[in-house]
Amino acid sequence: ASAEFALAAGVVPQPGVPSSVPRPTTVNDTFLFGSGTKPYTASGVMALRDQGLLSLDDALEVHVDPVLAKLKPGTTLRGLFGEAAAHITVGHTVRMQSGVQDFDVPTFDNLLLRANETYRVHSPVEFVEYASTQKPSLICAPGTCVSYSSNNFVLAGFVLLAHANVTDWWDLDLPSLFPAQGQLFFSGSHFFQRENLQNLLTVPGHTGGGWAKTPPVLIWNQSSTILGWTCGNMVTTALDVAKFMWGLLGPHSDVLPASTVEEMKHFVPLNKGWAAGSIQYGTGLMIESMAYTPGRPPTLPDWGTYIGHGGDTYGFLSEQGIVSGLNASLSIVANQDTDGGIVQQEAFCQSIVVAAKVLLGKTLSFPCRSRRREGPPTRSPATAEQVWIV
Repeated sequence: ASAEFALAAGVVPQPGVPSSVPRPTTVNDTFLFGSGTKPYTASGVMALRDQGLLSLDDALEVHVDPVLAKLKPGTTLRGLFGEAAAHITVGHTVRMQSGVQDFDVPTFDNLLLRANETYRVHSPVEFVEYASTQKPSLICAPGTCVSYSSNNFVLAGFVLLAHANVTDWWDLDLPSLFPAQGQLFFSGSHFFQRENLQNLLTVPGHTGGGWAKTPPVLIWNQSSTILGWTCGNMVTTALDVAKFMWGLLGPHSDVLPASTVEEMKHFVPLNKGWAAGSIQYGTGLMIESMAYTPGRPPTLPDWGTYIGHGGDTYGFLSEQGIVSGLNASLSIVANQDTDGGIVQQEAFCQSIVVAAKVLLGKTLSFPCRSRRREGPPTRSPATAEQVWIV
C-alpha cells in the first residue's frame, strides 16, 4: 500500500501591497529549492551517460570548452582554473571531487542582491568566472578531495548544454534529456532560465543575515538568474520534489535504471571545507543525519539518516530525501533563510520522530529543536510545506 499527503502552514502576504490581507499558504504554492536542484542536474548527466553520449571519465574540458567558447569567446576551463583543470572529469563535477572553488561566498552573494544587479540577467559564465578568482582556484588536485562547491553543478550544466541541441543557455530543457518514463516525474517542476521569479514563484522569500550576512531583502521579483542556473534554479511544490525523490530513489527506479541509481549511491564523506566529516556525498546526492556523531559520517540505514539533498538559497531553506526506516520520501521547505535550523533541526527532525512513533510505534531520541516562540515575529511568518509518500 502507498499514500501521499501534503501540508502547508503559514500565510502569504501580497508583495508590494502593505494593506493586503495575507492568504493562507496552500499545498499548490511554489517555492525555491536551491541546491535541491542538484539531484536533478546530476541525474541529467547520468541520463546522457546511459545514452552513450559521454563517459563520467571523460575530461570535462572536452564537453564544456565548446560551450564556454560560444558563451564567451576565448574562455576555456584551463584558462579559468589553470592547467591542472585538464584532469577534471565529468564525474568529478557531479561527485564534488573536482577541487574547483565555489562562487557561493558572502561577497558574491551580496553583489547579486544589489539593486543594479539583482534585476538583470546573469550568464552562468559569470558564476564560474567569479569562482575562478578565488585563491587557489583549485583547492586540491582533481579527484583527490571531496569538497562541496556549487560551481561543480554549473559546470555540469554546461555538460548538459553541450548535448541539448539548443542555441542558447536559457533554452536548456532538462526533462527532455531523460527517458520518457523519467520525464513523468518532472510534470510539476520548472527550472528557471532567465525569467523573473514572480512568473512562477507564488510564495515570496525572506533573506537577511545568515552566514553570508545579506541585507533584509524580499525575494520575489528579481531575475531568476541570481539562483546560479543548474546548481539551484528549481521552482516547484514540496509534493513534486518528494515524488521525484521517490521516483529516483524508491523501490521501482522510475526516473533512471536501477543500476544507474546504485552507481549514484556510492558515497564518500566530504573531507575538505564546508560540512567536512558530517555529510557523505555521492552523485548529486547526500547522506545526512539527525543524530550526527563527530568523527563518524552518517551511514545508511541508521535511524535519522536520509539520502537526498538539502537546499539553501536566497530566502528559502529545504530538505528532501528518502528517510531510513520509514520507506518514505519527505520534502520540507520554508520561505526564510535567516534561521538556518528551522527546516532540518526542527521540522524535518520532528517529522521523522513523529512518523516513527505513529507508523511504527518506535520512540526515537534525536536532538530536534523545538519551535521557539519567545517574543513576536519580526516580519511575515515563515511559510513551510511538508510532504510524504509512504
